[in-house]
Amino acid sequence: MAFVIGYGRGEVEPAIAPLVQAAQESGFVTFSSCEGHADAAEIRYPCVGFYANEDEARAVHIALVNRRDRLTCSWVLQGSFVLGRSAGEWRLGWTLECFGIKEQIDAAQFDACTIETARATDIPALAQMFAELTRQT
Repeated sequence: MAFVIGYGRGEVEPAIAPLVQAAQESGFVTFSSCEGHADAAEIRYPCVGFYANEDEARAVHIALVNRRDRLTCSWVLQGSFVLGRSAGEWRLGWTLECFGIKEQIDAAQFDACTIETARATDIPALAQMFAELTRQT
């Protein structure tokens, strides 16, 4: 699947693009993503949303749990029903979302450090996780 990298509507932000690409190459259809923003009015941590059935999501969750000790941030896989834009029907969607850096740091720098660390270390590690999921199926 191809996507456009950039900051406009419908584009994939550069720092999250490797994770989006890995999820898509693993066979998942992504529906949202964010590289994280600490300078905006609303703080956003990195995340990627994708459609998956329960068995596929379970495989992603198990892979995530098996890597938790190698990630510098806490990541959570959350599921909900998402209204598909093109088909107009409800589908099971999942969001893999960063919830903050694990180490104790100054609260004033927590958000910026979380985003920087997630981009530098965790996004590549999670992209590798999705690549390995492809090889297992």
